[in-house]
Formats: sequence, structure tokens, C-alpha cells
Amino acid sequence: GLVAAGVLFGAAVSNAAGLTVGATPIAGAALAVSLLVAAAWFDRRHRVTASHVARHFDRTIPAVEESAELLLEDESKLTPVERLERKRVDAALCTAALPPLPDRTASRFATAGVALAIAGAVLLVPATLRPVRTMPASGSSAARAGTGLRIDGVRVAIVPPAYTALPARDQASWDVETVAGAAIRWRVTSNAEAGRIITSAGDTLPLERSGSELAAGIRVRGSMLYQLEVTRDSRVMKSDFHRLAASDDAAPTIVIARPSGRVMFAPAGSLRVPVEVIAADDYGVGRARLVGTVTSGEGEAVKFRDQSFPLTVTRARPDVSHGIAMAAVIDLRALGLKPGDELYFHAEASDRRTPAPNVGRSETVFLAITDTGHVSLATLGGMAERLAPQAFRSQRQIIIDTERLLGERSRLALQVFRDRSNDIGVDQSLLRGRYGELAGDETESGDDPSAGHEHDMAENATLLAASVKAKLQAALAQMWEAEIRLRTYRPAEALPYEYRALALLKDMQQTARAYVQRTGSEPTPLDPGRTRLTGKLDAITSQARRDSVQRPEALPAVRRALAALASPAIRRGRDPALLLTLEDAESELAPLAVRDSAQFETLRAVRSLATHVRDGTACPGCVARVTGGLWRSLPPATALPLARRPRSDRLSHAYFERIDGSR
Repeated sequence: GLVAAGVLFGAAVSNAAGLTVGATPIAGAALAVSLLVAAAWFDRRHRVTASHVARHFDRTIPAVEESAELLLEDESKLTPVERLERKRVDAALCTAALPPLPDRTASRFATAGVALAIAGAVLLVPATLRPVRTMPASGSSAARAGTGLRIDGVRVAIVPPAYTALPARDQASWDVETVAGAAIRWRVTSNAEAGRIITSAGDTLPLERSGSELAAGIRVRGSMLYQLEVTRDSRVMKSDFHRLAASDDAAPTIVIARPSGRVMFAPAGSLRVPVEVIAADDYGVGRARLVGTVTSGEGEAVKFRDQSFPLTVTRARPDVSHGIAMAAVIDLRALGLKPGDELYFHAEASDRRTPAPNVGRSETVFLAITDTGHVSLATLGGMAERLAPQAFRSQRQIIIDTERLLGERSRLALQVFRDRSNDIGVDQSLLRGRYGELAGDETESGDDPSAGHEHDMAENATLLAASVKAKLQAALAQMWEAEIRLRTYRPAEALPYEYRALALLKDMQQTARAYVQRTGSEPTPLDPGRTRLTGKLDAITSQARRDSVQRPEALPAVRRALAALASPAIRRGRDPALLLTLEDAESELAPLAVRDSAQFETLRAVRSLATHVRDGTACPGCVARVTGGLWRSLPPATALPLARRPRSDRLSHAYFERIDGSR
């Protein structure tokens, strides 16, 4: 009935007066209905409940410590701490003078009167007599009505760098997204006489008059925030903060598909090495090449020579952004590499960025020719064996070489695989011979019988304990099994024996260690009866030092703004002190808002609140929105050591002792 009466009343008044609200008489009826429904909702909302009384006590009685609502809870469901607090609140209310509840009757009638006054004013004033408010373009500050200073809109022309091949575009939005190096030009429609654009990078761009528009331009170097400021007749108007997001041009990614790692070549084999490279870039790859270094010689006579090789594009790679495949052939023989020499190289590519291109590089690949100059052959059981090298390879290194050979087996030719397996078997044989001498085994070296182990010489006698020698003999047996399988091109079967030999060697090292008891000097005994309390303490000063380090707080202006917004003394009109505090907080938030969307929204909320404070107008919900955003912008607090607070009564003492004991 209430809604129907409102509709009929609004329609009748509108038709009788011949007035319009919005576009049709029905709009007047809708407004009347809205006001009546709001009045009814206001009456229901302001009925006094127990929760209202508890909140009223929290605001007016400090002794209850804002815990009056605990009296409304079921005591059996409260925690021990909440029960203690409930007892304190009960005692405080029994001794405190209870304040009277506010009378809400007058406020209800006042609200209803205001609602009727607004409805009458809206319904009885013709729409043609109400002023028209000029709305600004999307994202700008609210323009002032009539002939006041205003910003009507903007056109932003964006011209990306030519090397990106991106099209130029024109937009009416204040927020801009483009690539670094783009040219930006703003054309602002406003009735201002002059203006400027202020950026978070510290630049100030004056707006120049161009016909009926104000224009300014900039070459984008990176992401930033900017703000428009216009003036007319000594009046100043600032827009919201807007974002200019510039994406950086990334360096090219380049990978050598083949070969990879370290590759050995026989001197008599083919020394032409095909190289395949894959490169990609966000706006296209420019130049690419192989950069290498040739090393020849050994020891102090080693020589280095730089070399580069061009890469030829073979095909496009649609699976990656602007990806291409390139190839080259490296002829090691044409480069003058001899046995023992190496070539290590990497691929290098640049993009099309101007004036300074980005450069990317790949991992390094090693190509080496096997050195046969330090290898001689001797007959041992019908198999070729390399004589003692300059340094023995350890059992762990033999395991690493075997596992690497197994991992590369699918990419190696059969003869290369067999040669490498036999080489590892030779290394295993040499290591076995070295440990065999320690165990007292007989060794053979070609056809010279004098090269064997001589037991009649004192320096060749082994001094190992029986337990250590037994473990060494077991390790030698495992090495022999591994050697047989490596020499017969079965490295996968040799690997378990290699691991068992390593474990036995480690165990032997632990067994052979000798431990002696640590001894120290015996100091001269003191005579306490003669020397006690006879020293002079005049020159001894206290070594205790107390330093107080003041750690600067992060975002001090934001903290001051939070304190100002939390103060109950905030005035509803113009507040110069609060305005200055908000502007300082804006300056601190601007660098954070360049990349963080949440900080950017907080910055806009602060700017909106500052505008309302400057104009002396109300901003419902602004303080709560700004306060929440400022709290979220603060970094996490650092935990500091705190002194234990004294426990005054036995109950609290027992409570905290129980908590400490449960940790």
C-alpha cells in the first residue's frame, strides 16, 4: 500500500504541475517511492537492540575496554581470557555511572522532514531551470559547473618505435599502455588558459595552446604516473593520477640445438661440424653469429685466437615468438686445429632495437680433437693399453665418465662409443694398478721384467693392516670386473662394480685412520691464598655498552596520514593541515603505484579525498576507503624483542606459565 500510494502521489503531482524529473513523470513517482522506502528502512534500522547498548557503553565508558559485547555471549563458549575480561567488564559496569541512551525520535522526524523537503524541491522545480553539469572525460577530475575551470576530455596519440612494426593509434583514455621508446602526445580539451603535465619521474611538460586544445608530448623511457594541472584566473585544477605503462623490449633468446656440451673428434675422422641455432625475440631478431676462441698448445705455451662464424637463416619457427632457425658449418681442419687443440664458442644475437640493440647469448659448446701424441701402446693380454699418464683419474671420475657416456650413447656413432668405453677401461686399469702396488700385487709393464714390483726393497714393503689390505683387495677385484666390461664395450654393466669399488675405497680410508688423544700443557698451579683479591682494579673499566639504533620508518607520510584520518578531530569543512598531509602521502605512494595496481587505486582514492577536502565537500566512504588502502601499502612490521610484562596476580601468572609451557 505504501509503494502504491507513493507511485500515485508522485504521478499526480508531476502531471498537475506539468513538470518533469529526468525525462518522464513516472520518474517523479519513482523518486517519491524511493524516499518513502528509505524512510521506512531508516526507522527499522534505528530500533535499539542489546548490541546497540553494548556499543554505546564501549564508546562512553572507558573502563569496559570496548568489551561490553562479551556480556551478551554464552559464558560456557568463552575462552579463559574472555572470561577474565567479562568479569572485569561486569565489575566496571557495577561501579560506573551508566550514561543515558540517545533519543532517536527527533532524528527520525528530522530525517523524514529532510526527505520530504528534497522530494518537494525536486518535484516542484522544472527540469529546464536546473543547472546542467558538464561531465569530464573518463578518468579526469570532476569538472566544475557553469563557466568554472574544467577539463572536458583528452586524445592521446601513441606512435611506437619503427622497429617494432606496431601501428600508431589514438585513444580517449587517460591510462596509456605502450612499449618503451614510443612517442606520446596529449591533446587536452579544456577552458584553461595554461597547464602542465607532472610525471612521477620528475619531468614537467608544459601544455602549449594548439587551436582550441592544450598539447604536450614526451618520449617514453619507462613506466610512470602522471597528473594534469590546469590554471585559469589564478584558479588551479589537478586531475587524478593516471598510469603510463611501458613494457621493456626484452633481449633475444638464443639456443644452440646441436652440438651441445663437449664433443671429442678423432684426428683421422671428419672435422666438419654442423651447428644448428634457434633464436627468438619479441619484435624480431637482427644480426646473429657464432663467437669462438681457438686454443692450441699446452702449459705456459698455450695460445688463444678469436674467431667468428656467420649464421644463415634456414626456416621460421612459428612455435616461438618471431622465432627463426639458423645454421652454420665449422671446419676444424680449415681453422688449423691439431690434435690436442680446442674450439669453444657460443651463439650471439641482437634485436632490432634502436639506437642500442639488446644482445642475447647462448651456452658455450666445446669442440676438441683427441691428442694422440702422449699415448704409447703396450701389449697386455692382447688389448691395447695406455701407459701411465701425468695424473691418475680417481674412481669417482671414472664413474662420472661412464654415466656421461651412457647419457650420450644415443647421439654417438658406434665406433666413437666403443673408443670412449675402452678409454675409460684403460683409466680403470691404471687406477687398479696404482692401488695394487699398495696391496703388494705383481704388476707388469710391457716386456720389461725389471718394471715389476720388487718385494726385497724396504721402500716397497706395505705397512697396511690386515683388515685394510682385505678391503683393498676386494676393491681391486671390483675394479677388475669393471675394467673387463668397459674394455668389451659394456659400460652399463660396469657401473655397479665401479660404485662398489668406490664404497670399499671410502671404507678403507676410514679404517686406516689413526686417532690419538689430544694432549695439552699442564699449567702451574695457583696459590689462591697468596694472590686472591690482591689485584689492582683502577685501570679496569666497564665493558658493557648500550647502543640505541633508530631504524627509520618506511613511508612516514603515509603513517602521518593514517594518524590524521584516525583522529576524531577531523573537520568536515576545509582542513589545510589534512590536505597537506594527504599530498605528502601522494608523493610517497606515486613510486609504488607505477607497477602495483592496488597501490594505484589507493593513490586515486587519496587524490579524490584531497580534492573533497580542498573544496570543503562531503565524500561518503572516502575516509574508510583511503584508510584501508594506506594500511595495505605499509610493509610488514618487523618483530622486535619485548620485555616480559610483570604478572601481578596468581591467576595471570598461572595462565601465562601454562602458555609458556605448551610452546
